[in-house]
Amino acid sequence: MKKGLKLITLAMCMAITNTACGRSTSDVENTPDEKEQLLIWSYYETEAQANGLDKLTASFNKSQDKYQVSWEYVPMTEFDKKISRAYTEQELPDVVIIDNPDMKKFIQLDMFEDISEYASTLNLDTDYYEASVDTIKYNDKYYGVPFNSNNVCLIYRSDLLKAAGVTPPKTWDELSETAKLLSKDGTYGFLMSAMDSEQGSFQLLSWVMAASDSDTQLTREAISESYDYLAGLIKDGCMPADCLNYSQTDIARRFIEGDIAMMENGPWVFPMLDEAGISYGLSPMPMNKRNAVILGGENLGIIKGKNVEGSIEFIKYCMEQGGTERFCSEANLLPSRIKSANKIIVDNPKLEIISQQMTYAIPRTGIEGYSRISKQLPKNFADVVTGELTPDEAAGKTLN
Repeated sequence: MKKGLKLITLAMCMAITNTACGRSTSDVENTPDEKEQLLIWSYYETEAQANGLDKLTASFNKSQDKYQVSWEYVPMTEFDKKISRAYTEQELPDVVIIDNPDMKKFIQLDMFEDISEYASTLNLDTDYYEASVDTIKYNDKYYGVPFNSNNVCLIYRSDLLKAAGVTPPKTWDELSETAKLLSKDGTYGFLMSAMDSEQGSFQLLSWVMAASDSDTQLTREAISESYDYLAGLIKDGCMPADCLNYSQTDIARRFIEGDIAMMENGPWVFPMLDEAGISYGLSPMPMNKRNAVILGGENLGIIKGKNVEGSIEFIKYCMEQGGTERFCSEANLLPSRIKSANKIIVDNPKLEIISQQMTYAIPRTGIEGYSRISKQLPKNFADVVTGELTPDEAAGKTLN
């Protein structure tokens, strides 16, 4: 064969990969465009959470050649509405990373796939936090898997408490006293989120449940006592009234600025605090009648009628191949699988307090009438702060 003809033949073999001259298409990894596309919706907004999800999806995409997963940010305040609207317009994602108290209402609307067959392989009832499993289970069937779990704790500026000669408060009374001592020279002793959203309800509810004897029933007395106590902190100048407008991330930014001595917040803000280089400590939420925190965290759920097979493969990667552990390590979150959580804590001991409080964390899905009450908690607390309602009047309105 002549040299020129050899070159032409070689070029043809390189160009036509499905002939005997080269590898067949079955031997070539699919490019991202050729893979089956999977879409995830998430409301993760901190840099650590977003980076963690970027790395999780990228590592899954590299781990196999059939599916290409991407994720889209949906603000938490719009998440429920967008799912409902997209459902009617058939523009839903394949998978959602959803706030765990919202899971059951969408299950009841028949929007999530029953994945009991796969879930049964995970030993959910023995190997995962009980409160978290409760949020994905309905009528003895499983409609998702717990992705991560959290709760709130008291976070304090070590330098400010040391300068004032005080220790982290353990009770409501101690918090009031400590906050008063720390509220001076332009500094507020305490701050929490009471904004009109699920974040505000989430933070308020830990106080209500600490004043209650029940994990499932909200009483007028417990709500009234909580409203009165927290509004009293504002009245005494220990907490700014801006708490009505602040998200949990806003609170962390204010804490970093240095004019807040203590705050109620969760592990999702630890990376922000560490990056800022401030000295801070962690303490359990102050107790009243009892210690109580509200379960937070997210579940993975597969939208009914979407790519179930591919979505299961992504969930398997998270649950069985270390995907969740790597994500939680990046995002400073606690996996819902207890063994994985304990592994994360070894490298991130700050999460130990979150894990300890999981023993009495209360799932919102078990609270009677919560979906309705949650919308009223921050609204009616704001009315107490502005003086439009007494704590008892506001509590009655919250329940009715």
